[in-house]
Amino acid sequence: MSEESPFNLQGYNIVTILKRLEAATSRLEDVTIFQAETGNQSKAPNAQKSINSNPTPASDADESVVVVVPEPTAKPKSIVEFQNFITDNIAPFVETSKGIDSIVGEAAGHLQKGFEAQLEFLNIASKTKKPDFSNPRFMELLAPINQEIQKISEIQDANRKSEFYNHLSTLGEGAPVLAWILSDTPVSAIPEYKDSAQFWSNRIMKDFKEKDPKHAQWVKQFLSIFEALKVYVKEFHTTGASWNANGKSLEEILDEKNESTSVPAAPPAPGASAGGPPPPPPPPPPPSNLFEEQEKPAGGMNAVFADLNRGENITSGLKKVDKSEMTHKNPELRKQAPPVAKKPAPPKKPTSLSSGPHATAPKKKPAKKELVDGSKWIIENFTESDVSAQTPIVIEVEMSQSVFIGNCSGVTIQIKGKANAISVSETKNCGIVIDSLISGIDFIKSFKFGLQVVGTVYMISVDKCDEGSIYLSAESAEVAQIFTSSTTALNVNVSDADDYTELAIPEQFKHTFKDGKIISEVVEHAG
Repeated sequence: MSEESPFNLQGYNIVTILKRLEAATSRLEDVTIFQAETGNQSKAPNAQKSINSNPTPASDADESVVVVVPEPTAKPKSIVEFQNFITDNIAPFVETSKGIDSIVGEAAGHLQKGFEAQLEFLNIASKTKKPDFSNPRFMELLAPINQEIQKISEIQDANRKSEFYNHLSTLGEGAPVLAWILSDTPVSAIPEYKDSAQFWSNRIMKDFKEKDPKHAQWVKQFLSIFEALKVYVKEFHTTGASWNANGKSLEEILDEKNESTSVPAAPPAPGASAGGPPPPPPPPPPPSNLFEEQEKPAGGMNAVFADLNRGENITSGLKKVDKSEMTHKNPELRKQAPPVAKKPAPPKKPTSLSSGPHATAPKKKPAKKELVDGSKWIIENFTESDVSAQTPIVIEVEMSQSVFIGNCSGVTIQIKGKANAISVSETKNCGIVIDSLISGIDFIKSFKFGLQVVGTVYMISVDKCDEGSIYLSAESAEVAQIFTSSTTALNVNVSDADDYTELAIPEQFKHTFKDGKIISEVVEHAG
């Protein structure tokens, strides 16, 4: 065998090997730069890209390098469709609202933000197992949506004298549709919110029908939101918001989200390549603080044993009592009554779920007495401060009109004429005087109420009320029917010549069983 060249090694040329290594290194650098640029693009390219660039050409190195770029995780179809719903229905409605009035546009903007917050909710739900709805973290997830609904309501209350108050009321009544995610039957719940808002939107159509056509367009766009939302929910969320049975827990998802938003990524070091490794984590804290924390005894029995192990030093922290303060050596001290510890006042019980120790008292709503659409009288929020003493609130009604009385306190309301029906809800210390009714009158959740019938009433319904008094005329006593449920201390006074005879409505019943049937009888107290 002939002696090999110093540049040849077992049949391989060292120069050729070095050229191939140089070419491979150059291609790897190009691959790294390509991956960094691809990661910064909004849309990733196809899964495979071929790179054949070779800035350092070599005759023996013509192999191509294939780089596999992973595709981004595709969004669920339900999320994409909800984004399209916002783009196609909410965004145009907001633009129309801004063209009507700046305040209306502001309220509509909060509606859009509410749906955008709901988009985030649905995105998290698609990755999460269904949580317990009483979980505080679940309430944290709902908070952004609830805030936007409250802001719309605040704008509505602050602009009651606005020319576009009906628009704000339409938004205020329709915005709670965002709560469909909590309903087990959202497809049937969405039309109910639409009906609440349509009461006010009909008034817009009535007021602006001949003035400005853009208001009719505004109403049409707003009502179409409910229809489009119903179609979307019917396809993807028929039994409420859809959760991922194989997903992570809500706590894990929210913690990951909070970490990603609160801890920004460290910027790359100057001169470092975009595709380089992340910087190392910060060094751990000094160990001295850790040891100081470990030296502190824990509470409970651990603290007791830690004190016992101190030996004679256990009494070093006790206070020395002077002889003049010792009761066994001073009989006069024993004659004094021991100081009585002041009993702490119990915390006040919140009146509602939203009230707490720092909750502000609810504002009194303005009193209202108006005839709506010529067919319904509304009397609300009247108190003693709204009317002069001994002066009743008087309205004159027609046979085609009904009356609603709600949230009134300490007032007397006189209804003259013959109305269709009357509904009284959540009143206190109120008196109602009526002439005649075609149908009847309902009392719901009222306390210490009085009803006087001058003419004829055929039906009186009392539900969940306390301490009521009903005065019937002789004509009503012959035809009236009284229905009660969950009611206490209700008395009926029947006209008898020049006086009234008081009769108590029974509250206690006896139930027996015979032949498989239940027999109920009024318990009479005789003695």
